[in-house]
Amino acid sequence: MEDSLSTIDDIDSLKTFVRKKYYYLGQNKQQEISRLIFEIAKREKVGFSLVFEQIPPPPSRFSFIKSYLLERRYPLLHQNGVKISQTFCDVDINPSLRVNLTTKQIITPKQFFVEESVLSTETVQRIRDKFPNSTFTMIASYREYVKKKAFTIADYNRRLENFFIIREKFDFYKHCPCSNNSASCGYFVMNLGSGCPYECTYCFLQNYINSPGIVLPANIEDFFTVFRNLKKDMRLGSGELTDSLAFDHITEYSPKIVNFFRQYPKSTFEFKTKSNNVRLLTSAPGAKNIIISWSLNPQKLIDTAEYFTASLEERLEAAQACTAAGYRVAFHFDPIICYSGWETDYEVLINTVFTKIESNTIAWLSLGTLRISPQLKKIIENRFPENALLDEELLTGFDGKLRYPAEIRSFIYTTMNSWIRKNNKSVPVYLCMEEREMHRDTHLSLKHETKQTTVIF
Repeated sequence: MEDSLSTIDDIDSLKTFVRKKYYYLGQNKQQEISRLIFEIAKREKVGFSLVFEQIPPPPSRFSFIKSYLLERRYPLLHQNGVKISQTFCDVDINPSLRVNLTTKQIITPKQFFVEESVLSTETVQRIRDKFPNSTFTMIASYREYVKKKAFTIADYNRRLENFFIIREKFDFYKHCPCSNNSASCGYFVMNLGSGCPYECTYCFLQNYINSPGIVLPANIEDFFTVFRNLKKDMRLGSGELTDSLAFDHITEYSPKIVNFFRQYPKSTFEFKTKSNNVRLLTSAPGAKNIIISWSLNPQKLIDTAEYFTASLEERLEAAQACTAAGYRVAFHFDPIICYSGWETDYEVLINTVFTKIESNTIAWLSLGTLRISPQLKKIIENRFPENALLDEELLTGFDGKLRYPAEIRSFIYTTMNSWIRKNNKSVPVYLCMEEREMHRDTHLSLKHETKQTTVIF
């Protein structure tokens, strides 16, 4: 056996060896074998050769080979009798696409591309003053600028170099885009830009944003005008395509948003963040219909899967500052990540939250387990080759995304909810991006559910 197969770094040698050894199988079957061997070696932290040694020797039937590899790749599911019938994509990893995690990038954009229609706005002038050493280039429109360009993972890795300041014309408010077949919570999204400075291993933005930089709208007043014209109360927030507060020191939008929505006490606005960038926010008097929320995980996961975000302590200190300023807060245990020892770490996390934050200031809590699209899996492998998230036993779920099996998710939710209820009996708890059956199995409320549509306001 070739010496290079003693490591798990040389993917080309692995695939070459598989083609030679299993020459009698078709290309797709060879790809599945390579993929499973790669995942087993990574999960077990061994070389490819140690996996090969125990595979049924050629000319074994493909079904025998795959059965052995599946049993080794998914030991717990195999032990519980779960049948795994999915196919597995090719392994394709380019070392040049790895994210540099050694140094946190300071947000000092090299270039601002400004749409002509917003050149004279107060927002653009303020940004010019903040970044006098950046280059400002006028463009006719962002859509035209990116329309004929193809962007890669390498462009995404450099996204903080380029900011686009635009006039939003269409996508002001929309229903939260739940996963297919998920129960809707009736949430609306206010899209205040796209792109994020953080490097969360699991983040869907790596896959869904085809952009060379960060996009921020300059016309916040138009968002307010559109809301007035809607003449309806809603539960809404920012933070779908960007972190709600990570760029707040640049846009300075949070005080304006607070002061606008305090006029609509029957509506609820939520800032979702992983930052502690709350200085401007807390400069405005709080309002009970304004919720500041944080996604929370144990510090162990923040260190290994949520790079450059605020620490757990910093997030909770920011939450304390917000409650002191008169706001309510919320916490999203999402994505909950299953690993050896997760129960101990998450129970401590929940107890810590209730120790540091007064229960009567918590508007709600949400629970959601790790879910990623099959396409995102390959991006994660390229950008974060040492990730441990993909080593767990994920299968294609009800919405086509890779998820923990339903039985595991149900156990996680009921266990997490029991810890929450030990601390507080009444705080609202809901599931995010889950199927109706899961709500019924876990007895978690669907009270926020509304008829889901695809209308964009």
